[in-house]
Amino acid sequence: MYLLDTDILIWVLRGKKDIVDWVSRLKEEGPLYICVISMAEIYKNIFPSEIGFTEEFLKEHIHIPINEKIAKQAGFIWQQYSKGLSSLSLIDCLIASACLQNGLTLVTFNVKHFPMEGLKVLRPLGRRKN
Repeated sequence: MYLLDTDILIWVLRGKKDIVDWVSRLKEEGPLYICVISMAEIYKNIFPSEIGFTEEFLKEHIHIPINEKIAKQAGFIWQQYSKGLSSLSLIDCLIASACLQNGLTLVTFNVKHFPMEGLKVLRPLGRRKN
């Protein structure tokens, strides 16, 4: 099972054909997940004309809320990785924790943002990092 990172969602919503096709094939393996944090990132820059299409797309996927376990683990991830990874954000930690807590593989182009132990990462059109 896979969780789509914000960067992947943006490319799909922009209609980038190779990514749209790749995600469609991935969806054949089972349901896809989206963290509610990614939804906030999408909505912060959305144009009014894009709201309808975006909401329809988001409804097709399972949403992962942020709960106490995810928040706590994200804080510990930040403590462990933030000093050695200047590009790490708390949002990245929350998304990584959502994957770890739910046994999901993260789909992202930003593989370097997610070196967390035990996190499975899949780069579209590329190789899996375990």
